[in-house]
Amino acid sequence: MNRNRTEKRRDPDVVALVEAGGGLSDARSLVLNQARKLNASYRRFESCGNTTMERLKFIASLQGLTLAPMNIERSQHERRDAVIILNGAEKGNKGQILYNPDRPGGRQAFSVAHEIAHTFFPSTSGGARFREMTASDSQEMNELERLCDLGAAEVLMPKEEFQACVAGNWSIESVEYLVGEFGSSREATVFRLASAYPGVAAAGLLCFRRTKGDQAKLKSLLQYPQANLFGSGTSSQSISRIADPKYRRQSFHTSDDFPTSYTVRWNKSFDENSIVYRVGPNEVMSSIEPLPNVMESEGTLEVMHAPYQREDTDNEHPDILFYWRAA
Repeated sequence: MNRNRTEKRRDPDVVALVEAGGGLSDARSLVLNQARKLNASYRRFESCGNTTMERLKFIASLQGLTLAPMNIERSQHERRDAVIILNGAEKGNKGQILYNPDRPGGRQAFSVAHEIAHTFFPSTSGGARFREMTASDSQEMNELERLCDLGAAEVLMPKEEFQACVAGNWSIESVEYLVGEFGSSREATVFRLASAYPGVAAAGLLCFRRTKGDQAKLKSLLQYPQANLFGSGTSSQSISRIADPKYRRQSFHTSDDFPTSYTVRWNKSFDENSIVYRVGPNEVMSSIEPLPNVMESEGTLEVMHAPYQREDTDNEHPDILFYWRAA
């Protein structure tokens, strides 16, 4: 019963992708295969000196898509770095990707590659409506967006080429060089250090916050302090029993060999003794630490402030990028 409920919550495009593959392969493998086929097709036509956006424009054309900047009016009001507009009832064959020219080049490039990855799915109008109705941080939306991020990383930073450029220096310290080579954002490049790693590695974004349950309790106490008259204790006492904010997992990217049992679930907090709480601006810190739920297995943890900070980020506790490799 629970399994059926979970399946019903999945994005229709993900379900359709697996069904189109005959149900014999998982969605992750199907997405990677399509990205690698696109890169192979591009290499047959590749010319020297192409910029990242010129390369993406050509790859988009292989999917029947044109690539263009947003107009001034849309770029000023559009919160996304890029959007895909698919034509006709049978969506997924032809259309257009619009990118925001006011965003940093790396974010433009990765967002365009992400939209290209959306065409790997047998898109339907039902799937589009599902995405519009679903919260961006929900489990079912995350499934589709994670897969598109996976495809985008493979399109923009092909695994074999990326590994060759890393040349054994699997460290955040190599990010600037890799950004110059592939034209991706720093965030996406850190995540690619994990997904392309020939061993056990993970990377992601950490945000400083309370759990959703504690956030809801705190909001209720601050909005309706009089409710405490009918319970025990004062409002301040009730607030003091709510756990302090911690750095919690937002996004999570892993290598092919990463054990499922090592997965850090969404919103899981990092220990307060971790370097994630001590790293300063414009620095990379490193230490030997376990992941939050893998205390028996230590690894090299590297952290830095995320170059892009959300609008509602705590000024004193900025978002953190982390990269972990098993010892």
